[in-house]
Amino acid sequence: MKVKTYNTCSLHEGLEDIKRDLGSEALILSTRSVSVRPRFSLFKKPAWEITAALEEKVEPKPEPSLGAKRQLRISSSTSAAVATARARTARDSRMEELIAEISDLKKSLRSLTKAIPGKSDFGDGMFAALVSQGIDHDIADHLIATASRGNPAPSEQRSFVRRLLADQLNIAAPVELYAKTPVVSAFVGPTGVGKTTTIAKIAGHAAIRMKKKVALISTDTARIGGHEQLARLGGLLGIPTYTCADVSTLKDLVAGLDDCDLILIDTSGSSPSDLSRLSRLEPVTAAADGKVHLVISATTRSDDITKIVSRFQRFSPASVIFTKIDETDSKGALTGDLLRNELPVSYLTNGQRVPEDLVIPATDELAGFVVPLETIII
Repeated sequence: MKVKTYNTCSLHEGLEDIKRDLGSEALILSTRSVSVRPRFSLFKKPAWEITAALEEKVEPKPEPSLGAKRQLRISSSTSAAVATARARTARDSRMEELIAEISDLKKSLRSLTKAIPGKSDFGDGMFAALVSQGIDHDIADHLIATASRGNPAPSEQRSFVRRLLADQLNIAAPVELYAKTPVVSAFVGPTGVGKTTTIAKIAGHAAIRMKKKVALISTDTARIGGHEQLARLGGLLGIPTYTCADVSTLKDLVAGLDDCDLILIDTSGSSPSDLSRLSRLEPVTAAADGKVHLVISATTRSDDITKIVSRFQRFSPASVIFTKIDETDSKGALTGDLLRNELPVSYLTNGQRVPEDLVIPATDELAGFVVPLETIII
């Protein structure tokens, strides 16, 4: 079998290349979207990697002469039964392998066909729309197959895909606002994602709207002005703020605030690649002895989000908070990241205003980032 991989700017271009090189009988083994950096360019562009194969034909061997055939039958007469049994077993085994290979090839070919948007067929266009918004191929295929049962109208299928997508998303309860018992929460994440501002937003909602007694603690002594920023925001909201430079005293400080309904703890930002800083952060969250939120900017690339989730898993975060959703036009990728990494989400932030720009997400809203409601033209 001749196998070849193509890197192209579009699926149509890739199919033409495959047809030209391998012919119309070539089979598609796999497709995946990739990002490439063109020569002399600073930015990556979307592209496709397609692997195709062509089964090379084997020339048949010439038939033996009549005399040779008779001699062959005579010399093998004593072992004919054994040879036949062995040949049948080999054919059965090879046949099972071929059936499995054909099944995989059909699945890959179906995925490639669906990835090319169609003008009238719901499945083709919707598959391409989901994949372009960051939804994995297998999830997109499952959503469309389920929504297409019974052959409903395209508008009904679209709504069904949105509902199915919403059902797979997980919203973590915003306990900081609605819990009836005291809550201690710590916030971790990379530098520059907006942890301190997010904490202030949650604190403002809890204190002003829910009438809770709130306290803020900053352990961010690594960043210049880190604890001053939280203190300034706390002052504007009328919420007391404490600085704890010594991790050994954090547990006592939390215990001393036992009359508070809510204690929010800010931590130093850490690059997911800085394993030593992540290690130094672990005693902080352990001393806080509360739930942990992982804060990530919605402008972060999907590959980097996966890396962040993996590296910060050591803190056992109860949920993720996506900030800066107002700064990206690719909100569908955010939903795809939640599904891909199996993350529950508790809050979104969509601006710099404190405490206004805080959103408690709904699954239908997140699904709408990927499958927006169709505009009705009157």
